[in-house]
Amino acid sequence: MTADIECPVRQICSEPLRKTNMRDGKIIVARLWPFFSGGSQSRAPVILGINPEKYETIIIYLTKKSSNPNIFEQKGKKVFYLTENSKLRFFNPFVISKLTAVLKNQGVDILHCHMHKATVYGTIAAKFAGTPTIIAHVHGLGRTRNFRRKLVNRFILSKTAKILTVGEAVRKDVLQNNPFLSPDKVINIGNQIDYDYFAKGIDKQAARDRFAIPRDSPVFGAAGRLAKNKGQTHLIRAFSGIRKQIPNARLLIAGDGELKETLKMESAALGCDKYVHFAGRISDMPVFYSAIDLFVQPSIGSEGLPRVILEAMAAGVVVIGTDVGGIPEILNDGQFGCLVPGGDENRLADAMIKLAQEDRNQLQILIEKAQKRIKDNFTPAVVIRRLEKIYEDCMIKNA
Repeated sequence: MTADIECPVRQICSEPLRKTNMRDGKIIVARLWPFFSGGSQSRAPVILGINPEKYETIIIYLTKKSSNPNIFEQKGKKVFYLTENSKLRFFNPFVISKLTAVLKNQGVDILHCHMHKATVYGTIAAKFAGTPTIIAHVHGLGRTRNFRRKLVNRFILSKTAKILTVGEAVRKDVLQNNPFLSPDKVINIGNQIDYDYFAKGIDKQAARDRFAIPRDSPVFGAAGRLAKNKGQTHLIRAFSGIRKQIPNARLLIAGDGELKETLKMESAALGCDKYVHFAGRISDMPVFYSAIDLFVQPSIGSEGLPRVILEAMAAGVVVIGTDVGGIPEILNDGQFGCLVPGGDENRLADAMIKLAQEDRNQLQILIEKAQKRIKDNFTPAVVIRRLEKIYEDCMIKNA
């Protein structure tokens, strides 16, 4: 299959790109993802907030894996699903053909690809369709993880106009693993959350009742996929140690994953299973943040720019994070939260105890500084301004 498509791809990549063919004076932007799994809420504020007088945005998924409502369809956007429930091996000619047809028929000016697989398919299809501008968007660390990926990137990323990253740590990772790239081609566009949604405030007592947590207990919280690199094992071990000084403390963990049963057994083995609450997936995270006193991100690797930290800070919860990936970037090396070495359970426990016993007025100062940082740097409006500037620059270059 690969051999069948490599030759025509090499041929078209040397052909001149077509000029822009804006429709009704608008720039046509296609946002391409590898799959639709039912969740698009976090992406919606930026995509729906792009200036509708200047840009028309269409949404494309390589495959559809959920029948849940799609917010973009609900908001009147054109949405295309190229396949259903497919794992999509690289260079599937059928998918490339369908994607090429969509790009041509819609007159797409800018193809904005999210994640590696979408970038591979998107770049090839865009060259067939004559789409003037291709943008790749990298959402995490370690995406260039093996020799094969490096070879693919050498071909694919050289055809993109810009490569966007969700943080400076991710930008450095992309450049380090792809030395052929020019540094000015890789741009840290940041990440965003809906600040008002998380900062609205929910009654703490009612929130704790939701999770069956005593109202008078100090509560530590963590959220994310239950996986080794997220460090929940280290968090549970640290938590078991601090209960000697804070015996009524609780730990509330949101999320699901392959380590769930292992983590439950770890809690039981340490004798704190009655105090560790596994809440599973939570759809209304503001309730979760309202229920806790301190948020802990115990990651030990592969963190780009974790949205959960941005959410917790916006919700007015003090954050303890590890010095991994983009976490120091968010906390500005400890200025807006507490940083500890990844995997160091003793240092993590010390930080948890210290902040749990800290004067409330001092914590409020830190909370207000953290909330201002999120408002100034990590909201949809900020990312929209950056993104529109990138789109404009790309269109000027193609004019």
